[in-house]
Amino acid sequence: MDVKLLEAFRTVMDNRSVTQAAAILKVTQPAVSAQIARLEAQVGFDLFERTGGRLKPTSEGRQFYAEAMHALGMIDRLEQVSSGIRNGRAGSIIIASYPVASVSILPELVARFGADNPDAVVRMINRTSEEVRSIFEASSVDIGMTIIPVDIPGVEVRKYVVPTVAVMPKGHPAAEKRVITPADFSGLPFVSMSQTRLVGHQIRSAFIDTGAKFHMVVECEYYSSICSMVANGLGVSVVDCWSALTFRSQGLEVRPFEPAIDTEIGVFFHATKAQSKLTRDFLELLDDKLRTPPTFGEDD
Repeated sequence: MDVKLLEAFRTVMDNRSVTQAAAILKVTQPAVSAQIARLEAQVGFDLFERTGGRLKPTSEGRQFYAEAMHALGMIDRLEQVSSGIRNGRAGSIIIASYPVASVSILPELVARFGADNPDAVVRMINRTSEEVRSIFEASSVDIGMTIIPVDIPGVEVRKYVVPTVAVMPKGHPAAEKRVITPADFSGLPFVSMSQTRLVGHQIRSAFIDTGAKFHMVVECEYYSSICSMVANGLGVSVVDCWSALTFRSQGLEVRPFEPAIDTEIGVFFHATKAQSKLTRDFLELLDDKLRTPPTFGEDD
């Protein structure tokens, strides 16, 4: 099977756009469409369907994507190894992570890691927790990070607790409180994590259980977006501590939130595969950071 066809398929899947994929691959849009058509002819089923002018993967396409990621992951690994031999680089690691980690936890660690290992290459794959688990099983990822549970055979999982905190625009009256409770946010415009996520459901339940009014004005799936909207004055919210730390400088007041609502995340890696020194070093950086979540008080 032509590797270029698989690369075109991966790029279209990652961007949900033939136009964007063409720009990334530096070819024309008809060329990408032709590559997808050729791949569909080879595999014998449709990989995409068009809905409202946008590409949507078929169920067969999603299944095939997992296998294609595995194949391309091995090819990427070979290319990285050959490049390392040719250019004298020390090696590489691949990290697949859920959104909070990719935005608010990993960037600072990758920067520190790169400073200590200037000849190393880090490849980051950013997906939902569900997709990270699927990708880890299907490809040559060294380190995975997702919301618990992690039910993957042959992996070792390190678990960490991520507390939530209250966030509000700079100068908000509620910031006078040392600790925020649902009563302090009762009836205020609330920018909420999606109710399909456990933490979003737990936050809403904390309001209902204490008799506070939960006045949701926006429902969102990314803490980074929630923090930006709150900083721009849309409302208040409860987010994970790492996102609050990352986006505090945009104009957020941050306070502890009670009742405590924690998220448990897992950092995992192959238990039966010998870890490279680069992987072991990065896991140590992660462990040092995640064992001590940030805390916030009146001066934050």
